[in-house]
Order: sequence, then C-alpha cells, then structure tokens
Amino acid sequence: MSFPKYPEYKDSGVDWLGEVPSHWSIARTKRLFQIVGGSTPKSDNDLYWDGDIVWITPADLSHLRSFEILDSARRITAEGLASCGTTMVPKGSIVLSTRAPIGSLGISDVGLCTNQGCKCLIAVNIIEPRFYAYMFSIASVQLNIRGKGTTFLELSGDALAAFELVFPPRYEQSVISAFLDRETAKIDALVAEQEKLIDLLKEKRQAVISHAVTKGLDPNVPMKDSGVEWLGEVPEHWAIKRLKHLSPQISVGIVVNPSNYVADEGYPFLYGGDIAEGQVRVDGARRISGEDSKRNGKTQLKQGDIVTVRVGAPGVSAVIPAECEGGNCASVMLIRKGMFNPEWLCFAMNSRMVRYQVELVQYGAAQEQFNISHAVEFLVATPPKEEQDSITDHLLAVISKIDDLIDTSRHAIDLLKERRSALISAAVTGKIDVRGLADVTQ
Repeated sequence: MSFPKYPEYKDSGVDWLGEVPSHWSIARTKRLFQIVGGSTPKSDNDLYWDGDIVWITPADLSHLRSFEILDSARRITAEGLASCGTTMVPKGSIVLSTRAPIGSLGISDVGLCTNQGCKCLIAVNIIEPRFYAYMFSIASVQLNIRGKGTTFLELSGDALAAFELVFPPRYEQSVISAFLDRETAKIDALVAEQEKLIDLLKEKRQAVISHAVTKGLDPNVPMKDSGVEWLGEVPEHWAIKRLKHLSPQISVGIVVNPSNYVADEGYPFLYGGDIAEGQVRVDGARRISGEDSKRNGKTQLKQGDIVTVRVGAPGVSAVIPAECEGGNCASVMLIRKGMFNPEWLCFAMNSRMVRYQVELVQYGAAQEQFNISHAVEFLVATPPKEEQDSITDHLLAVISKIDDLIDTSRHAIDLLKERRSALISAAVTGKIDVRGLADVTQ
C-alpha cells in the first residue's frame, strides 16, 4: 500500500531525519521534555523493597509488549524512594533506557520512578506522548551512536537533551499516532499469528519425534507393556535399555578450570551454549589446542559421539559432526558412540521420553542441571539397529519439512517487523502524509 506525500518539504538540517514537511519544526529534546534520572535504594536494606512504588529498570522496558508501563519486576517503598536520588514522574511520561541497552522505552500508565539505567521524559511543551514514543522507537541506532563508555554504552543526560527531534503541530502528532496505533496493531496481529504457527509446528515436531522413538513407524506392529508406567506400550520386539548399557562410555567434559584450556586457535572446544537441539554451533565455539585436547583424551570428541547440555538447558543433545573430531568439551555430558545409530539416539535424547527423565532428576533454581550418575540410568526404548536406521531416515525427512515451514514463518516475521519499523519511520519523519487516514477528535 502506498501513501501520499506532503505537498512541500524542507531540509531538516539533521542528517538522520532528512527532509521534513515544510510546516514542521525541529527541536532539541530538552525543549520538549524535562529529563529526569533515576537511582537505586541500597539492596541490603529490606525496608526499601517490596513496597507499592513502581520502579523501572531497562530489563522491565525490554520485556514490554506495548508502550504502556503498569508495573515493574521489583517495587520499592516510600522509605526506599526517599533514600536515593530517584524521582517520581507522572502518568504519561516517556521512560527510556539509557544504559545496557540504550533505546528500550515505554509510557508510564501510573506514577513511577526508575533506576539509574533509565531516564524519564516529562512533557513541558504541547506534545502527544505516543507520537514521541514512536519517534524514539525508530531512533535507537542514533541514540546508541551518541552513547559513551568502555564497559557498557551509556547515553548521558546532556546527549539526550541535545538530541534533535521533529516537532509537528499537536493535532498532527495525534493523527500520526492514531494512524500508527491502527496500522501497527494489524502488523502485530499478523506477527502473533506467525508466532502461534511456529509454536504449533514445534509441538508437531516434538510429537512426531516422540511417537517414532517410542512406537516405531509400523502402526500394525504388535505392542507390549514396557513395564514403565510413564512410557506405556512399545513394539513387542523392542528392548528397554538404560543409557549406560547403550554407550561404551558416558562422562562429563572437562570440569576443572576448563577456561585454562581455551586457546585462540585449534580444535572446537564445546560448552553447553554451543549445543542446540540436534545441532552443534561450531563457528562460535571456543578453541583448544591439539596438545591440550589430546591430554584430556577421556573427553576428546569423535564424530558420532553425542553431547548433552547439563547446565542451563539440561537434556538438549546433538551429534558430534566431522568438523569437531579431535576437539573437546567442558561440563557437558559426553555419550560415546557405540553399536547404535547416533542420529536415532540423539532424536531419543531430545524426545519427551528422555527429557521427562531429565526433568525428574534436574535441580537448581537459577541454573537447572542434572548429575551424570542419574543420567546413566535413563531408560531408552531401543529398536534393532536396522529399525534405528529407518526411524532416523524417516525423522530426518519429516523434520526437514517442518523446519522449512518454521524458517518460512520466521522469515515472514522478520519482513513484518521490517515493514512495521519502516512505516513508523516514514510517518513520524513526515515522509508520508497520513492526515486523512486516521480519525482523531481535536
């Protein structure tokens, strides 16, 4: 859909804004808003925390699904408010993260204050807050350019005050905001549909895998009670084996000071973060020298081994590819290849059959994990080797089609988000004229 342009433009004098409608003005942020900083009460004083006052941090802003700010992850008390340099701001104020990361934002729907990672913008001129929320939402790159710092980027109050913005007539701000509210809602609905489709495809993916590794591919095969209540029936000719009886060796990667072995070059040195479901992210992996990897021969990687995340996302497993041969691993569970199809066992490890057992033994609130002593006892419904091969071929073909559909939906989401951003940018900088495209009561 194409939109009309304004009849006349002028040079804004601001590179990133370009030309703007001839009747619009350019203003520094400090001309439109009072800028208010935040602070944090002492964390070790219980009197300052768990009160009724909304206290916003950059993390709160990053989790917003819309502009409206109604609550925060943590609240403070009146004593906490009085103890530090944070300031209450009224409803309708724009809250902008100015540190790690710069650019997340929202509009206060209640009176609130913030920590030192945010700044609040209280209108001192005739403005429509939602217009400027849209404006700042497409200015993230420009705000980050103005950030300074070595440990992390921070946008200073002075830099924000000097930041130049468009200043259309108030009624026009309202019209543009109403237009964007309507159009972005349509785009957001389409994104939500794609996200729901991805969730459904992931559920189907998991169901297909779990059925194949517990029931096989032949719907008419005789079944038997597995003897395991949560597993139910399995094909009559299958065996129920413990993981330790499938693999010749199950161990944990290097656990004592693994960082001492990290090198600039060498073989892949896998940590849990390098392992995704059925995939090893080799390119981003750390490196270990050939000598150090060989010195830790017990955990030296061989093509066809399986590595399983122990900490963080426990149970996620992948087969070691050829390019990791000779490398090593840290902290993850290493399952040596044996007389089984490694792709089949990897599908079984990532299915509900094994993940359920991981959930039964995992522990830790901040970082979920499991012990190898528990993992070696995991039960696996085990078909003959030839049937493992057939199940693997079937799943690779079916999963590939499902993954293609997921990728298509993700691409569609990326395109929708690009269109959303482009539409906002065009509207708030006056590149399109939407004055006749939204109903607003003046």
